[in-house]
Order: sequence, then C-alpha cells, then structure tokens
Amino acid sequence: MPAQDIEHNFGLDLARFLAIAMVVVDHYAVVFLSMAGVATPIVVVMGGFFGVELFFVLSGFLIGRLLFRIVETDPTAHGWLVFMARRWLRTLPLYLGWLLVLAVVLPTPEHVGAHLLRYATLTQNLAWSMPADKWFNESWSLAVEEWFYILFSVTLIGTAAITRGTRMVWPVILAFLVIPPVLRMLRPAHGAADPDIFFNEHVYHIVLYRLDAIAYGVALAKLHRQGSGVFRHPWLMLGAGVALTAAFWEQDSYGVWLPLSRMVYLHLQLIAVAVGLCLLLAASLRLPAFPAPLAWVVKTGARISYGAYMMNLGILSFVVWRAGQLGLGLAFQVPVCVALILVLPYLSQRFFETPFMRLRPRQTRPPAPTDDEYGARQHA
Repeated sequence: MPAQDIEHNFGLDLARFLAIAMVVVDHYAVVFLSMAGVATPIVVVMGGFFGVELFFVLSGFLIGRLLFRIVETDPTAHGWLVFMARRWLRTLPLYLGWLLVLAVVLPTPEHVGAHLLRYATLTQNLAWSMPADKWFNESWSLAVEEWFYILFSVTLIGTAAITRGTRMVWPVILAFLVIPPVLRMLRPAHGAADPDIFFNEHVYHIVLYRLDAIAYGVALAKLHRQGSGVFRHPWLMLGAGVALTAAFWEQDSYGVWLPLSRMVYLHLQLIAVAVGLCLLLAASLRLPAFPAPLAWVVKTGARISYGAYMMNLGILSFVVWRAGQLGLGLAFQVPVCVALILVLPYLSQRFFETPFMRLRPRQTRPPAPTDDEYGARQHA
C-alpha cells in the first residue's frame, strides 16, 4: 500500500477512534458508576487498558514508517532533528498548554514547582513511579511515547549512519522489543501484598519498562514496508488478533484458563496483547470505509483523539470537584463532562494544535526506495 494511502487510511482512523472511546468510557464509567453506588464491570475497565495499548501500537506503526524513510534517504543529524521537531510540534504544545491549564483550574499539588518541572520535562515516570497524588496521571503514556521517539530514532538513525545501510534496522527493533520486558521481569517484587497494585504502580507506568509497547508497532511497520504476507491475509489476521486479544480480555476479567501466578500472567499479558493488537491493526489496513455519516464520526473522533486523551481526566476531575462544591449531582456532571470532552478537543485540534503543526519543517528528501530497490542499489 502506498505511503500516502496509509496516512489517510480508514482502518487506522477507526483504530484511533476505538482506542480513545475505550479509554474515555473506562475513566468516566469508573467515576460516575462509583458515585451512583454501582461497581464498574471489569470488561469496561479492561477496555481502558486495551485502548492505551492500541494507541502505543498505532503510534509505533506510523512513526516506524516515517523513520524507515529517513534511514533510507537522510540518516543524518539534520534528518533526525527535523523528525524530532515535527514530533514535538505535534505533541508538546497541547501537552504543555494543558499542563498550565490544569495548574490553574485544579487544586495544586504539594511542591507545585518541582511537580510542574517533572511533568514539563516528561521525567515524572522515566525510571520511577508516577507521583502518588495522581495529578495529570494520564500523562504517563505520553512520556513513554516521547522517550521512545528520542531513544529509538537516535539509535536507528545513528546505526544507519555508522553502517551506511539498513542492515541494522531489525537488530535495533529487536533490542527495543527484548530489553524492556527483561527489565520488567528483573524488577524485584519481594513482599508485594497485591501483585496488581505493585505491577500497575512500579512496572506498567514506567517509561523504561514500556518502550517495547511501541516497538511492536514499529516491527509491524517494517513488515509492511517489506511487503510481508501478513498483510495479504486480512481475514486471517483479524481472526487471530480477535482470538488473542479476546482470550486475554476474558482471562483478566474472569480468570478462566491460564494457570499462572498473577505476576507471571501480568508480564505475559503485555506481550500477548501487543501482538494481538498488531494483528488487528494489520487487518484494519484493508478495511473499507463506513457509510458517510459513520465515517465522519470515526474520522472526527480520530482527529481529536490526542486532545481527548490529554484532556479527559482533567475535565472529569474539574467538573466533579466544582460540582461537589456547588452541590450539583450526576444529572449535571455527566452531560457536562460528555459535552466538554467532545467540544474542547475539537476546538483544540482546530484552533491550537493545527497552527503549531503548520510550523513543522518539511522532511524534504527524495522519495524513499523500497527495501528491494535499496538492496538492488547496494549490489549494483
């Protein structure tokens, strides 16, 4: 599939839409159902986990395709700087702007200056746990993505520049797939009373332990660039992906089939879910567009997904906090939160994020050769 088709592929838009829908439904259901005295179904809670993991795989797939073109055409410091400038102008303006908004509208955390510095430098969870107060807690995943962009891109482009070729692409990808899970498994858990709490706070949300989540998407992008047969059998990939993700969704919800200790299962789950989501993403590339009204909803949701992810917990926290002060109940809080999570990301995408994206430098280089063309040139 040509690169230009990938950038506006309906299947990828649907993946973004489903990912943000699962995350927002999880967050809002947990809060509002608990306020109503109702336990949130575990399948809904698990939807939030799968949504975040889908974002990671999708991000790796798209970033990988960009990096492979740079490696093949401009593996230089200039090429790397342009790539990072484009990434930062896409992600950091909204992140830093929303960080300032939260500092103004929400109760400020203790030691606010040091707190904001950690968040502004994306070091809040680099090799340690997120702050215990959970302020701007959803930012953990952006830190994972930003550090992956830096570490993976400099490693990939650097090795390509040194070796003057693409033969080190797969070794670099494999290093990022292998090292983080090894570090996770070496993380001591002695005396952990609750494996889920320990894993969530001291493993799952830490950057250095989660870089492989995005590397799976990069591996999928490399297979796509090589014309792998994986992409020629979408129905097979769809079935395998659904079976794998559904099995782990069911296992985590009801514990029905894997006779493993909880800690071993949690480590295995991250790998299996990433593979399953890669299979689903491979199948989605051949998905035809929905009829016009539904297609518009999906594409709009995909466009505002980044803003919705950054803002959803902040909106929820602010509305619940202020409504509690004013004595307003769920009949006020739910529709206000739903309206704000639809309107604010849309306004942000149109009037704040897009102007910054227009400032991005062009990655102007000749069209990238395919892997076969590159090999032919090397042996000519």
